[in-house]
Amino acid sequence: MYTPSKDHIFIAGRTLAIQVAIFVVLLASLWGFQKLYALTDKTVFPECYQVTYVPEMTDEEKGVQLLDALVNRMTYELNSTYGWSANDILFNKWVMDNRAYRQFGTYVATKMLLDNYSTVIAKLGSSDRENEDLYKARLNQFAFSPQRWGMLFIPSAEQAYKKGLNLVKKYETDLMNKKAIYNARTDDIYEAFNVILGETVFGYALGLLQGSQDLPFYTLDNKIYEVQGVMLVVRDYVNALYTLYPEIAAKGNAENYAEAMDLLNKICTYDPLYITSTVNSGELIISYLLFARNRLSDIRDSIRI
Repeated sequence: MYTPSKDHIFIAGRTLAIQVAIFVVLLASLWGFQKLYALTDKTVFPECYQVTYVPEMTDEEKGVQLLDALVNRMTYELNSTYGWSANDILFNKWVMDNRAYRQFGTYVATKMLLDNYSTVIAKLGSSDRENEDLYKARLNQFAFSPQRWGMLFIPSAEQAYKKGLNLVKKYETDLMNKKAIYNARTDDIYEAFNVILGETVFGYALGLLQGSQDLPFYTLDNKIYEVQGVMLVVRDYVNALYTLYPEIAAKGNAENYAEAMDLLNKICTYDPLYITSTVNSGELIISYLLFARNRLSDIRDSIRI
């Protein structure tokens, strides 16, 4: 039986110590870079957009606050330190992939909820004409791919989205001057929750993480941050609906709301040092999504009771 000499043991121990030291230095460097980057551009979002409710506020005031909550994340991303990264040459989805994919998710959720707001909430009924400014915003400006570059007379994605947000602001001004419509009935709020919980928002987020255990880490982390982008918009919008319509809370939803927001907060503050299929994996985010969807489904169902 071979018995290693003391010199061999020393050499092996020294080699192992050097490897551990290099690994620790690499982790420390990665952590330091992440912290330095966070000083110039936020990577976690612990607080959702806050709306203000007073019993005597008008429907028009509610409409403006609800729409502000809906577009809050898109406004933030467009005005953030590095702007819209999804289509940039320098700060793109390969260099700053986490923020770029977060922006992809932000775009998807904003587009889906704005469609619902414009075609359902900002009308008197199904046969009523859609507001022209919101129509132009969602079908013309927000129809651009998030990766669209600007060239010649075709605007870039961020130029189009900013024009869309200006049209949203124009609708809000008209709304406060009673030249536009806001008509959020109980059925409309119920339908808004249906959109949130349906295939185009929550379903989209869950679909991104399908088969996450088989994904390489460089694909998995992009999908997780895209999910985060979706849920950042959902969190703002759900909080606004719940706050502006206290009759939702009056149906015994305090616990459901608190638990749903806690789960959404965990997704919105998720920013680990590294992600793999087994450590900080997509399975954790999926569990947050499923439990949050269950709580929000209970809130939605209570609206019809």
